[in-house]
Amino acid sequence: MWPAAVTSTPNPSFFLFLPSNNKPSLFHPTPRRLHLSRSSPDFNGWALLETPARPASSNKGLSCSAVVTVGTSLALMLACFSLSRKGFNIQFTSPWQGMWSTVANTRRDPDEAVELYESNETTIEVVTETGATEKPGRVAIPVSVDSTQEEALSVLKKLKIIEDDVEANELCTRREFARWLVKLNSSLERDPKHRIAPIVSLSGSIVTAFDDINVDDPDFQSIQVLAEAGMVHSKLSWKNSSNGCGSDWKEDIHFFPDRFISRQDLMEWRTQVEYGFFSGIIDQISIEKAGYMDVKEITSAGVYLDMLAGDSSILRKVFGQSKRFQPSKPSTNAQAAVALTSGRMNEVISAEMSRLEAEGSARQDVAKEIRSELLSRGDIQKFWDAKLSEEKNHGSGIERLYLEAVNNLVEEKFNQEKINAEFLKEQAEMDCQKQMMLSLKKEVDEISDKLALERVIYVVEKKTVQKLLRDLELKHEEILDTKSTLEAEKEALQMLRTWVEDEARRSQARAAVLSEVGRRWKWDDQA
Repeated sequence: MWPAAVTSTPNPSFFLFLPSNNKPSLFHPTPRRLHLSRSSPDFNGWALLETPARPASSNKGLSCSAVVTVGTSLALMLACFSLSRKGFNIQFTSPWQGMWSTVANTRRDPDEAVELYESNETTIEVVTETGATEKPGRVAIPVSVDSTQEEALSVLKKLKIIEDDVEANELCTRREFARWLVKLNSSLERDPKHRIAPIVSLSGSIVTAFDDINVDDPDFQSIQVLAEAGMVHSKLSWKNSSNGCGSDWKEDIHFFPDRFISRQDLMEWRTQVEYGFFSGIIDQISIEKAGYMDVKEITSAGVYLDMLAGDSSILRKVFGQSKRFQPSKPSTNAQAAVALTSGRMNEVISAEMSRLEAEGSARQDVAKEIRSELLSRGDIQKFWDAKLSEEKNHGSGIERLYLEAVNNLVEEKFNQEKINAEFLKEQAEMDCQKQMMLSLKKEVDEISDKLALERVIYVVEKKTVQKLLRDLELKHEEILDTKSTLEAEKEALQMLRTWVEDEARRSQARAAVLSEVGRRWKWDDQA
């Protein structure tokens, strides 16, 4: 735990130095305070480190510290305003939070896993903070390329160090920079103190340096060489460490080749090739010497060593006269090219380009001498005369073939016209047949419509006839009932008639008897 006198000191210059007990090695880089946000895809993997709040202190000198803090804040605001007018965009939090984050972050475990920023966009995202309680917004600005960067990139393309399809305004990946750095160093570096020999470094290698880089990876050699040379933190670093616990290391160590390389990693790899190891360099750097406001965030000893060169340092040539280094910010291909061509490699590349130009000039001079000699002997004229005669003969043959081809084309045209005429005739016949088929189809459709109409009429008439038939059947049944009734009545009448006739005959017989009796009575009376 830091003493209260240290955490509450009113002198802000204390925080311009890094603690002496946290010295990163060129061969064992210290884990950085970088984090990758995977929870939200809105920022494409980039996240802002939230500065932890400083715990409350009961120091009696708080009022004095507050006064100094307010003064420092005003000074930083004025500096930010003046720099923003010149094109710089300075981001800062309150001095108390910044000082506490410096003290707290220097006590992190050096064995903590390193996580790097990741982004798939070709723009640099700048995090702005509008207030202590507001969430920071992001402003995407296009990457600009100056003439120095374009010149460095074109030179490396001429030397076949960088591929021709590489764009200057694209962000550089860790894989690409490792490949370019090893290729440039192994092909142009002649000083054995600064030279990385891939064949020597890889001889006898039996362990891959990273779990995500296997032997089938196209850049395995370059990345393995950096690990063998101790320039990047790998499994080989743990294996060769002095504590002897490398064999018990079971956690995976990844290189993350497709992630964008940060500014600090770019400068760290480059400066390890440029300079030798210099112990205690971090203790000799302050913000006045470094020229950066965020010097406390830099953990690479190579970057601090390069700062001693001042304006001629690789750092200034790559990133210019900026007040903020932003070590976790991704680098572009153009910045990587400037880093590769700066420092000692500038003279080496200039010598190589001069050598190539001299060789080109020598080849041109030799070609001129050969041409002059051939012209003096007349060999060129003879060659061109023979070539001209050959071309004339070839032209005559071509003209003959051309005429034959023209005749063949004329015959073919005549045949095609004949075939076309027959085709037009057949097409006319087909059109006529088509018209006939259409007319027949129209007639068939009309007949079908008529049949459908007649079918409807037939169905209606059939229903009517069936109805009439049912009515007639009912009437017939009624008639039959009436007929049977009439026949029964007729039989009854006949029976009645017979009975009446019988009664009439009996009445006549009785009348005759009665008349006979009356006549007899009359006769008797007369008698």
